[in-house]
Amino acid sequence: MKTVAHFAPTFWSALASVKDFRNPVRIVYSIQEELLVGVMMFMLKTGARRNIKFKLATPEFIQNLQVIGRQIYPGTVFPDTLLCGDTLNYLLSGIGDVALPAVRTEVIRSLLRKRCLEPFRIQGLYYPVAIDGTGYLTFKSQHCSHCLTRTKDGKTTYFHHVLEAKLALGNGFALSIGTEFIENERPDVPKQDCERKAFFRLAQRLKQDFPQLKMCLLLDGLYACQTVFDQCRLYHWPYLITFKEGSMPAVFADYQALLKLVPQHRRVAGDKTLRQTFRWVNDIAYESHRLNVLECLEETPEGSTRFVWLSFWTLNTTNVESIANQGARRRWVIENQGFNVQKTGGYALEHAYSTHNTAMKNFYALLQIAHIFNQLMEKGSLLRDHLKNSMGSLKVFSAKLWAAFTMTRIDPVALQTLCAQRIQIRFNSS
Repeated sequence: MKTVAHFAPTFWSALASVKDFRNPVRIVYSIQEELLVGVMMFMLKTGARRNIKFKLATPEFIQNLQVIGRQIYPGTVFPDTLLCGDTLNYLLSGIGDVALPAVRTEVIRSLLRKRCLEPFRIQGLYYPVAIDGTGYLTFKSQHCSHCLTRTKDGKTTYFHHVLEAKLALGNGFALSIGTEFIENERPDVPKQDCERKAFFRLAQRLKQDFPQLKMCLLLDGLYACQTVFDQCRLYHWPYLITFKEGSMPAVFADYQALLKLVPQHRRVAGDKTLRQTFRWVNDIAYESHRLNVLECLEETPEGSTRFVWLSFWTLNTTNVESIANQGARRRWVIENQGFNVQKTGGYALEHAYSTHNTAMKNFYALLQIAHIFNQLMEKGSLLRDHLKNSMGSLKVFSAKLWAAFTMTRIDPVALQTLCAQRIQIRFNSS
């Protein structure tokens, strides 16, 4: 509660402001209680909506929820029972797919207003935003009219993919700031939706939600094309794009030829454990754009790896190291600290929390909000040293967090006193 109140003080009111479509006469659980349980379901890593009943519905949890509810929402009645997963699914099916992403946007805006993420900006100016797609849900039969399909050996698979935009920061933060579902408008579309089409919808959404945010897009080789360059130019977004020979063969050939003509474009950094050799070429013509290419050869005792990126910025000896290490190399954060953690770290991203198209998207939004709050706790100074010294791993931390909510009782007076205290929470920026 201290972490949420410190970084996103408007979160509680944002939950309560979600429009409730239900009949007021028949409401047992308030909308803020149901959404709060939905967030906690992911924070405590229950793994399925049915586990609200089996992993959360203890007398201790219900009483703790009442204590927390009275602290956050004075005057709101929290019943002596706990809602079930189907009740939450019904609510998420009817509130539309805009309200909860808007709550997440408010959380991120609050973090940005507090300027606590500024130490992780590229060259002190631009927030690195990684954009990538991932598999979400897979079904053996069509469950909605928006399913993507894939047929192999006469067998058709129905699935949903999602395109994510995350702040990919130097301390390992992977904070979701935008989501676009890759889905068909109707079953009989002549050409299915795809990641690149979704990119332009997501870009428009990001510009609407964060019109003044200075962001640098970190993209994979799929986005090395003129239309993406045009979109970035329109929105004044710098970019760092993984560059592979197959993406733009002519430009890659020009780069290799020009590289021999500028031997002075070389910088070496690092030590015996990690040695980086940077080389670059500026101002390669491509359609109406001038492209810059940065190459990094990393050498370790185990071997060497070569990376190549397209850079928005003109490259020179003083900026190549920061552009590569603070920017381009951060794209992996969306895969490791983002998708991989959400799929294998207890959040069960690929589990079908619902087959209703709207509820499915809202469960996804709740997961992203919960993951943001868990990261703020895990990496914040309130718990960082304690977590490292006495728990050892995030898996143990999650288990203890679940046990604390479901097996012990919160003292209302102690909670009220704690919430009244002023605190500071810092992140390690090294």
